[in-house]
Amino acid sequence: MSQVLQGLLVALIAAAVYMESRIGGQHMLDRPIIIGPLVGLVMGNPGMGLAIGGELELVWMGLNGIGTTTPPNVVVGSALATALAISTGASYETTLALAIPIAVVAQLCDIAAPVVNTFFAHRADKCAANGDYRGIELCNWGGAVVYFLFKFVPVFLGFVLGSGLITSFVDMIPAVIQNGLAQSGNILPALGVAMLIQLTWDKKFGAFLFLGFGLAAFLKVDTLGAAFFGAVIAFIYYKLSGRNSSESALGMNVVSGGVDDDSEEL
Repeated sequence: MSQVLQGLLVALIAAAVYMESRIGGQHMLDRPIIIGPLVGLVMGNPGMGLAIGGELELVWMGLNGIGTTTPPNVVVGSALATALAISTGASYETTLALAIPIAVVAQLCDIAAPVVNTFFAHRADKCAANGDYRGIELCNWGGAVVYFLFKFVPVFLGFVLGSGLITSFVDMIPAVIQNGLAQSGNILPALGVAMLIQLTWDKKFGAFLFLGFGLAAFLKVDTLGAAFFGAVIAFIYYKLSGRNSSESALGMNVVSGGVDDDSEEL
């Protein structure tokens, strides 16, 4: 498969999964864990695509645009980083460290797209004032095309024009620097998880977090095993909490019933 055709397919995947959240409802298809394997399938290495996508998902799982803030472009960063890693043969740890600046630079596209889209917004207002419903429909689709292009074009150009540059750049990096990038790439998922924990931390359930850490660090339990133990503990906690609530409610009913009986006797 030629490089241009691969670039077209990778860019199409990135733009298509993003547009699903715009016109097809939000089903979370534009996440790195989905983009990575799809890009890897096109590039002929779905296993590495899944590995990179999983690592990037850990980095960006707690990243959200709140209000008018524009977060890094996760779609472009995930698709381009995965494609470049597979095409250049670089380790996914090294490419993981490069994915962050790619997403930050591509953030400019997310800022520029709404600005360009204001043309269609004003045009739709004029069509609405004139009762031109067909014009309103075309303006809506025109805005969708703008968002599609601002995902498709950066990924395609970054892959076609940047793969050779990335290859040369990776070859020029000394071994000690590559080892440093690999270690920083291993830290980034932990940073992403820490950011998510900071948003969801609750003292009531904090002990379960350290229990999972202990299973992995000291007992060498893998992720699937820890998830199994977590599901069992969650089920037991749910059953015990439900029983305590039922007993408390029963006690309240008994007490209230006793008061009612006394009031009736009086």
